[in-house]
Amino acid sequence: MQIPFDPLEITALVYFLLLWAGYARYAKYRAKKGRGLSLSRSLRDHREAWARRLLSREMRMTDASLLASQERVVGFFASATLLLMAGVLTALTTSDQIAELSSHIPLAEHQSEGQVEAKLALLLIILVYAFFKVTWSLRQYGFAAVVMGGAPDVGEQVSSQQKQAFACNLAKLMDSAGHDNNSGLRAYYFGLSIMCWLFGTVPFLVATTTTVLVLYRREFVSNTVDAIKQALVLPPGDSQQESSTN
Repeated sequence: MQIPFDPLEITALVYFLLLWAGYARYAKYRAKKGRGLSLSRSLRDHREAWARRLLSREMRMTDASLLASQERVVGFFASATLLLMAGVLTALTTSDQIAELSSHIPLAEHQSEGQVEAKLALLLIILVYAFFKVTWSLRQYGFAAVVMGGAPDVGEQVSSQQKQAFACNLAKLMDSAGHDNNSGLRAYYFGLSIMCWLFGTVPFLVATTTTVLVLYRREFVSNTVDAIKQALVLPPGDSQQESSTN
């Protein structure tokens, strides 16, 4: 079986995969270490504060509504992914026409039918990966809703250690759902780079590098992340407040 890619395209594909995997690993490392600004880490701190305050509220309809809104957002992306997969499958059946069309685009490299099919197939694999990540995130938010429903009442005799364990594990569950949702969204961004590959290897490399730079700025050095971190107000008596806000 002949490989449709030339050595330069194979090198670009390896660069794409290494950059994606490397960034995902780095983002996870920053989220766990908590050093400097990190969107995932800041949201984890807010989720822990949310879970602790939930235990002191008698009426928890607002908490349930907030969690349901998270499920709706993730559910939207799950539905959108299915539509995108259907679109890519349709495009695979017309790969010869796409190859012909791309040859008439100024500055675009000539693409054979096999190259177009291979790139669309890779995009389909990315969308399948995103679908699994997003749907698993959706299920985890559902699990978090069940755990939230089992939260002890305000007047219930529960030790402080049990309350701490409940809040920590609820936050951990929501945090895991958030990480998987981020992984799915990240796949969408890198999928756009594959779309640029249909125009040539250079646009593909530029799009891949730009994607990582944009993601890095948004997750680690944006004003949004700084505002989320500075907005953290932990419950009174929490020994982690000073360390989290510094």
